[in-house]
Amino acid sequence: MSQASEETSGSEALPASEELAGLLEKARQLSAQTRSLIDQALARGISHRLKADSTFVTEVDLAVEEHVRSALSGWFPSHGILGEEFDPRNPEADYQWIIDPIDGTRSLRHRVPLFGTVLALHFRGHPVLGVIDLPGLDRCYSGALGLGAWCNGRRLQVADLAPDVPLEQEILSVGERSQFHQAGKADVLEQLYRAHPSVRTYCDCFGHCLALEGSVGAMIDPDLRLWDVAATPVLAREAGCSFHWLRRDEACRKGGCYDVVLGKPRVVDWVMRLWNGNSGQ
Repeated sequence: MSQASEETSGSEALPASEELAGLLEKARQLSAQTRSLIDQALARGISHRLKADSTFVTEVDLAVEEHVRSALSGWFPSHGILGEEFDPRNPEADYQWIIDPIDGTRSLRHRVPLFGTVLALHFRGHPVLGVIDLPGLDRCYSGALGLGAWCNGRRLQVADLAPDVPLEQEILSVGERSQFHQAGKADVLEQLYRAHPSVRTYCDCFGHCLALEGSVGAMIDPDLRLWDVAATPVLAREAGCSFHWLRRDEACRKGGCYDVVLGKPRVVDWVMRLWNGNSGQ
């Protein structure tokens, strides 16, 4: 149950800022390229099919991941790659690129512009770089350790909720109801609805970005795969958010099972107490 600021230890050798800046620039270039692929697909129409796990995949998911993998393999042949749609590459490498080509495939299918592409870099298991691109909203969230978190060219810095401001004034964002059921936390969702006047479903990476902006007080998102959340810890840390892993189970199923909450520290603290069975203000 770690906050983003606890993701690395002081003794762990991490990539230098100069190296991360170059890697971040490459990741931003890839996000711009994948936008073009997505725009072209939307213009001609999108086909989709149901996967074995009962989730949808579109031709766009496959094309975006293939493009990102090809570019990364050319630039960084020794790095590993883990993506939602294809088998891992170099899984033992220190550097692991993690791809969710379309986070929010259902939104994409219905042309709801709240889907995104997630690209992250982990070094020896530590998140060090993240990009969440929302092409339908023309917003690209990106950052790396020590380099800040940004939306397009704007620095993100979330202010905590002041002690004298009631928690009721904040919006809480949650994932879909089915996610709470899958995580065995349906009771927590019901408690959130009873305890707070403004609980809204802003799901997928869009909800994470709202927390990075400070637009919502917290985002509570259970039953994720690693690629769903890979970019969020470093972006949260750099934006000044509190971030908690509520569950980390790498063996749960392909991509693991992860429950996370992020947002303004005071709001996240309240959510954590409710999650753990103590809903006092």
